[in-house]
Amino acid sequence: MHTARDDVGLRHVHAGHAPYRKALIAWCSLVLVLGVCTGDAAMRKLPMEDLARKADTIVLGTVTRQESAWDARHTAIYTTVTLAVERVLVGAAAKVVTLQVAGGSVGRMGMRTSNDAVFRDGERAIVFLDTSAVPSTVVGMQQGKFTVKDDTVTGIGEAWRLEEFITAVRAAAR
Repeated sequence: MHTARDDVGLRHVHAGHAPYRKALIAWCSLVLVLGVCTGDAAMRKLPMEDLARKADTIVLGTVTRQESAWDARHTAIYTTVTLAVERVLVGAAAKVVTLQVAGGSVGRMGMRTSNDAVFRDGERAIVFLDTSAVPSTVVGMQQGKFTVKDDTVTGIGEAWRLEEFITAVRAAAR
């Protein structure tokens, strides 16, 4: 096949055979996969006010027990988390609160989602709850759970002093 520039030594190269095509396709695929698969990219950040308004109960408590089990169809694992309530920040709660999150381990099989809250035995946490759901769930998934260590509250990439956080939560819930 002749091109207009054949007489200066250039030859027509079909785009499908260009040496950079495979590298370009690989690069675009990587960008697409990384952009779609990150949990943060798929989840809109909820402001504290939204979390507080959507929760009917907010508690500070310590994880005393976790029990994971398959769902009825044996297609997903859920974990029932038990919290000993230290303080009720908003709403009403008993001395013990039970909630459910997606993920956990049963035998040698484990499952996690990128957006659901993960709890650890003995962990102190402030949890924004929807108790109208049965079982109770965490509002905003991972965003509705804040870890408390010493006098510091951490969650959604931020840190606060405990009493300042509690004051902000109560003000936001009004």
